[in-house]
Amino acid sequence: MVAPIVFKPPLRIIVVEDYTNLREQLVIHLQADGHSVQGVDSGMELDELLQNDAVPDILILDLNLPIEDGNSIAARMRQAFPLIGIIMHTVRVSTSEKVRGYSSGADLYVSKPASSAEISAAVFSLGRRLHRTKTTAWTLDIKRQLLISPDNQSVSLLSTEVLTLNHLALAPEGLMESGQLLKLLQSIHPEWGKTNLEVHFSRLRKKIAPFLIEMQSIKCVRGRGYQLCLLLEIKE
Repeated sequence: MVAPIVFKPPLRIIVVEDYTNLREQLVIHLQADGHSVQGVDSGMELDELLQNDAVPDILILDLNLPIEDGNSIAARMRQAFPLIGIIMHTVRVSTSEKVRGYSSGADLYVSKPASSAEISAAVFSLGRRLHRTKTTAWTLDIKRQLLISPDNQSVSLLSTEVLTLNHLALAPEGLMESGQLLKLLQSIHPEWGKTNLEVHFSRLRKKIAPFLIEMQSIKCVRGRGYQLCLLLEIKE
């Protein structure tokens, strides 16, 4: 018998699987490993659960789901919760399917049928990676207008700075074109132009710089715009 692999502290896991017996088996097995686990049968049920519950550490997603498939769900979850872990658990394991899944936001692929030991190992591996990531992640507290460093030091922000960081964090690769950013900030300051945008980013970088060692917070990408270099978790 293979001993269960347990990641400490326990992880919060949601299993999204429309096959009832398999979903229940996964939930029971992962609970036996010491994790907090819930199961849902669709993206709609997942959304309802997230309205009333904390964001999980890991999603285990089937691809062949009713109404909305796993790739679509993964893409939405990755954009909304950048630090979430996503495991695709599916029979669709061709190279093209894997490429599409990873592009949608998946971290790992586990092919069906998978043994209990393989599921535990995948969760353990991803959980360990997430733990390391979270210890280096910054937090953007939108309500309090604070940027909080990994060692819990706070940087007070202006509304324009909160808006900028929030949109950069959600953008693909953390990169937005200068024109997009200027249009965004003009919703607060209609009179702003290119020079104001450059000053805005210069001041924001100076605010964050004392809390960084040998790295940039936001870099200017020539001919394109600005890119966020921090790993950032959003708290609304």
